[in-house]
Order: sequence, then C-alpha cells, then structure tokens
Amino acid sequence: MAERWDEVDDDRLIHQLYQTMRVFSKTRNQAISAYGIYGSEWMTMNLVQHRGSCSQAELIEYFGVEPAAISKELSKMETKGIITREFRAGCRGKFIKLTDKGQQVCEQISGIVAEHRQHALTVLSVSERRQMEKMMRKLCQNLLAGNGES
Repeated sequence: MAERWDEVDDDRLIHQLYQTMRVFSKTRNQAISAYGIYGSEWMTMNLVQHRGSCSQAELIEYFGVEPAAISKELSKMETKGIITREFRAGCRGKFIKLTDKGQQVCEQISGIVAEHRQHALTVLSVSERRQMEKMMRKLCQNLLAGNGES
C-alpha cells in the first residue's frame, strides 16, 4: 500500500521547520548573550566582516527584510559602538563597517557561533546537509515565485 501524505502531515512539517529555527535561534542567542549581541545583529556583523563593508541596500536584499527593520537594527548596533554608517562619494545610501570594538566582538563570538552551528548539524551527514539546503532553497524560491518575487 502506498504511503499517504495529507494536510495534517503538511502542518506538522511546517510546524517542525518553524520550531527548529526557533530553537536554533534561541539557543544561539543564549550562547552569545554575554556579549550583549542578538542573533540578527550577529548575522549582520558576520556579513559585514566577511565583505569588509556593506551597504544598507545589500543588507536589505541579503536578509529579505524591510528597510525600516534594517535601519532600526543598525541604529541599535551603532549605539552599542559596534558599527559605523558612512556615506561614500559617488554611491547612494549608507555603508556599514565594523568598528574596532565590533571587530573584537565579532572575533570573540565567531567561535561560539561556529561551535553552536556544528553541534546543531552534527546529527546530519554532509550529504543530508546538502540535501536539506537544496530542499529549503527550493521551498523559498517557490514561495517567492508565488508572491511575484524572485
């Protein structure tokens, strides 16, 4: 007899996706809370560190969030002294750069975040990780295509 998949299974799957990311974010936030940094701030810091600097427009596109949300987060990060925003001649918008303090915090936290990520993924083989990433990308592209975005 063929295995059946129904709406209740779909609900459970979506719920599990949500719960998994919720627990991942919560435990990562707990791991880095001593530094006064939240997960979304860490993700911004990490991206800016890897790129050297980053425009607000690039952050908006990369994270898929509203401009107001990025602006609010960057203001908090600026108040904490971990980023600076600057205008560049010939460029539109502001560019974000880590301060010396931001660089230090980023270096301190990166090992903690890497350890957390590795712990979370240790139960999956490399091929399972690749398959999961591919499936998640496929779901995301489908959702964006359904909303007229791409």
